[in-house]
Amino acid sequence: MRHMKMISKKSNDGYEVENSNKKFTFKCDEPVSAGGSGEYPRPTDYLLAALGSCLNITARSLAKRKGITIYDLKITIEADVETHGILDSKIQNGMFNINIKFDLDSDLAISKKERFLQECLTACPVHQTLENATNITWSY
Repeated sequence: MRHMKMISKKSNDGYEVENSNKKFTFKCDEPVSAGGSGEYPRPTDYLLAALGSCLNITARSLAKRKGITIYDLKITIEADVETHGILDSKIQNGMFNINIKFDLDSDLAISKKERFLQECLTACPVHQTLENATNITWSY
């Protein structure tokens, strides 16, 4: 197990946020309609991108170890997102109903694709984090 650390800090007077670890820096924001500048992806965009990226990398890693050739792999992820709870405490914020669609072109027999994709879901750390309860602590 390795330890990861990300620092997220206010970047301007709007909602722009700068995130960094020891090697990379990237920004998040909100769309203009939500009071942001719309210059950068939303945090929820990054969450879906993290899931899709991790599944894609996991699939290619598993395929390589199993001798499976992947010609093309497109993963489409859709979700329902509720953020109005920021303004109304009666509304639960969060991402709900995440749907993952795999478009896999490989030398794998059709009868073995579902099992392979299920194995990808089980092996993907981001998918497992979202699917299972993760202990989160906080301090100040």
